[in-house]
Amino acid sequence: MAERFIFLIVFALVLVLMYWGWRRYAHWRVQHVRTQAIPLDLAVQVDESRPNLLYFTTAECAQCRLQQAPILTQLAARVDVAIHKFDAMEQEALARFYGIMTVPTTVVLDQQLRPVAINHGVTPLAKLQAQLQGNVTSGSL
Repeated sequence: MAERFIFLIVFALVLVLMYWGWRRYAHWRVQHVRTQAIPLDLAVQVDESRPNLLYFTTAECAQCRLQQAPILTQLAARVDVAIHKFDAMEQEALARFYGIMTVPTTVVLDQQLRPVAINHGVTPLAKLQAQLQGNVTSGSL
């Protein structure tokens, strides 16, 4: 019985360490991308007069169409933000630049076109609003 308890504790600690490591990596990734120059093909598409949100999806992504897309529609109705949709497979270089590993992924850019947050997976409306309003400085890190 004690062996099972010890195993569960060790397993839980490993999961916590993995989660912590992922969060540290995500934080480092945002900070690293903030120091890089924005890709030229993206620079011509974004609106520098307001915050921008990059939305990475694929044609096969059901979560993107059924969950994230309606959230982004609501966001656009509530907040003055330019939303740019990219197919992560077609825009592979851009996806690699921002470290996109899953879809949907949203990248919140400030007015200087630096990432404020990189959100992997479906991101709730309230979290995106907070990130755009500057209440959250590091996103899903």
